[in-house]
Amino acid sequence: MRHGEAEGRSSGSDVERALASRGIADCHYLAQKLASDGASWDAIICSSTRRTQESAECMASAMVLPPELDIRNSLTDAGADSLLSNLRGLPNEIGSVLMVAHNPGVHVLVLMLAGAGGGRAMRRAARNFPPGSLARLIYDSETWDQLAPGSADLRCFFTPQDFG
Repeated sequence: MRHGEAEGRSSGSDVERALASRGIADCHYLAQKLASDGASWDAIICSSTRRTQESAECMASAMVLPPELDIRNSLTDAGADSLLSNLRGLPNEIGSVLMVAHNPGVHVLVLMLAGAGGGRAMRRAARNFPPGSLARLIYDSETWDQLAPGSADLRCFFTPQDFG
């Protein structure tokens, strides 16, 4: 997931940029939609920026028993290869994960993992990955360390515009 829409840049630190009210609303709506469809995660990892943490908290708020947020400096301004390394390092007992990070890394990672598959979802994700977008990838393996380009299936892709 790419973090929700953030406040504009001001004189403060980029790390401290919060979600805009629109970003909060979008993340809550997406979280409710996914929860109503039965989505849940064994782990939620996010970068150390305020906007990714707020996005992750919104997503966790819709879960009955959300996992504790795993805040990682290594996800801040990370490229796709670094994001992939973070996923490969997950313990194998984690079956599903929500990663909340930044573009262009998240966008490139989704396209890399999905390879040529994904149909309509892939075409949409390839075209645009705006703030608050979420790609649901299925990786059919028992071990995270084997996650590689083309090894996942892009099942669906949501943007805030999908919900009005």
